[in-house]
Amino acid sequence: MKRINLIENFRFKYKNQIHPDLIYLGLLQTSTEVYLEKILDSDLEVIIQHNLETVYDSDLEPLRPNISASLFNPFIDINDNASKFLLHMDPLSIVMNYTGIFSEDATERFLNFI
Repeated sequence: MKRINLIENFRFKYKNQIHPDLIYLGLLQTSTEVYLEKILDSDLEVIIQHNLETVYDSDLEPLRPNISASLFNPFIDINDNASKFLLHMDPLSIVMNYTGIFSEDATERFLNFI
């Protein structure tokens, strides 16, 4: 099991759009799963985890009946999965699937693009 903290990279990329209560954002990778993890300042005792197996790579999606089309693969290095999260996950997809990462104002702006 490996963990990588992405909060500083995320803050650098999204500046003041991060939820002010978010103190940790990272990936947990086991031999079979990749999870997005977050910790909020309001509840330091709880690590909220989201399994990333349902985030599909659009290039692999047509092959889904035969192979895993997940964007995040537990068989590759956790740093590669972290790069994929930072580079390939657009803010709208993050807002639509994972609450509490962006501030309320930023969430509203992203949702207005729909």
